[in-house]
Amino acid sequence: MPFLCKKSKEMKTRNIHPIWLLVSGVILIAGTHMTFNMGILAWFSAVPFLLYLDRTSGFKSRLYFGLAMILAWSLCVLKITTDPLPLAMVPMFSIPLALIQMPGYLIWAKFRNKKGSALLFPAVMVVMEWIQYTLTPLGSWSAAAYTQTDNIVLLQLVSIFGMAGPGFVIYYVNVMLAKIIVDPKDISRKILPVSVILIVILIFGSLRIDIYKSAGRDEIKGAAVGTDSEVSGLPLPSPEVRKSNQATLIERTEKSAAAGAKLVVWNEASTAILPDEEMEWNKKLSAVAGEHHITLVAAYVVPVSESPFRFENKYKMYRPDGSLGYTYNKHEPVPGEPAEKGREIIETINIDEIELGGVICYDYDFPYLAKAFGRNDADIVAVPSSDWRGIDPIHTKMAALRSIEQGHSVLRSTRFGLSAAINPIGEFTAQMDSFDANDRVMITNLPESNVFTVYSLIGNLFVYLCIAWIIIYLMIGTKLVAFKK
Repeated sequence: MPFLCKKSKEMKTRNIHPIWLLVSGVILIAGTHMTFNMGILAWFSAVPFLLYLDRTSGFKSRLYFGLAMILAWSLCVLKITTDPLPLAMVPMFSIPLALIQMPGYLIWAKFRNKKGSALLFPAVMVVMEWIQYTLTPLGSWSAAAYTQTDNIVLLQLVSIFGMAGPGFVIYYVNVMLAKIIVDPKDISRKILPVSVILIVILIFGSLRIDIYKSAGRDEIKGAAVGTDSEVSGLPLPSPEVRKSNQATLIERTEKSAAAGAKLVVWNEASTAILPDEEMEWNKKLSAVAGEHHITLVAAYVVPVSESPFRFENKYKMYRPDGSLGYTYNKHEPVPGEPAEKGREIIETINIDEIELGGVICYDYDFPYLAKAFGRNDADIVAVPSSDWRGIDPIHTKMAALRSIEQGHSVLRSTRFGLSAAINPIGEFTAQMDSFDANDRVMITNLPESNVFTVYSLIGNLFVYLCIAWIIIYLMIGTKLVAFKK
């Protein structure tokens, strides 16, 4: 394949056939994202693809690159495709994810030899990520920031810039490593800015965590209550099975209240309630909340049609006096989920001076929904959820970024996955996995108040600045605009 080779005297990788760069890129991307991810790989996983694009040119070269990207993301999606998901899900998600990622690489390849190109790659990548979780139903899956869910110090950068902050730094490190490999001259000059940036970020993150932990806070006791129900579609469980599941939910809720819980959150789709049963069911929920003086976030589904199969995926939030505080329908159903899309205005309710809000599962893969809680000054957000084996526990870890972005706590109660209490700095203070042998009741303490974050104030300003910079850079690079020196 002679078209793959482009000689370069300075390139230290010239003896490596370009095809092996593609293979390396596929392996590293596959190991970096989704479940079973190795966060350390994120810092150099893009390097082989960048080197490949630097060494090659032409239509066939870019076609091979595109196919390699699709293969890489197919392997990523394959890792999370476990029962009950069909293998057909892989191309449905991997192809769009690859197409969203590709512009960053291709634009960088065109301008890689121009001054300032090191900032072009990370800028385009974070903008494409923002487009994905703002304008598409794919949410924020594939965002580089999620590769660092175990690096709580680095993730404090999210409190200022959102996911674009860590993402930009990760992509910047990748492109600088590629530049060093291509041209090792002046290596110290190239390493210095990377080192300074990382040191400043780590100092900031460490200080923010220590300052938060150094202050005492009032806490509320909460509980994540799990269900035995496996309802996911037709046929619905029999009336006997549904009544048994509902009785178990009430029993575990009362058990949580007896243990001192003041806030009880059920799993998403904890049970199925037929339309003609819902009024009586709501009376029972109201009575339980009022009798035990708890705030109850009871999530369940209500089938509304069988052909085609459609349902309401909702929760009802009851106050400690038994009154209904808020009804919420899932705003962002997973692609393919036959749920009616909720359109309620995101609100919080005040319970004993605590601003409490809630969303459902996949909703919290969309930062714009968390932004609404920042505007409402939420202290705690309940997140009834339902995952599957392939995204356990990464999906719960992703929710921690919403906590850091807006400075509130999260109580995520999860069916088929990890339930967790997450404080405003993204720290897991309690967790319980439904695949483990347990009583499906997690008791925890949550801070009663939120913390201020810059991101809750400025939102995606950093992304908008990246967009402006890209436009100006491309105009200069293509000589559409002349600037006098």
